Amino acid sequence: MDRNKKGLNVEIGKRLREVRDNLGYTQFQFAEILGVGEEHYRKIELGASGLTVQKIRLLYDHLNIDATYLIAGEKKEGSDIDYFLTNCTNVERREIMHRMFEYMERILNKE
Repeated sequence: MDRNKKGLNVEIGKRLREVRDNLGYTQFQFAEILGVGEEHYRKIELGASGLTVQKIRLLYDHLNIDATYLIAGEKKEGSDIDYFLTNCTNVERREIMHRMFEYMERILNKE
């Protein structure tokens, strides 16, 4: 495997792990969705194996995971909270959740 492909697989694996964590799934559950063994799935997250286009499509069909985010790390603009929480980093997810709780607290305190 050439160096560029390996680097891309590692980046995709990192984003895939973040998405899986954001959704609260285990590696076993993602492996089932993709129709691969758990060990093979671990290799995907580590970047030792890559995702096929068909597997990326399965993730989109089953979980609404954006292929552009997985491959390039780019997020589309918009206000769909499910989309955002699925396709963001853990830091971004914590930040938005913190802001949402602060906002809800302010609203509740006004009543």
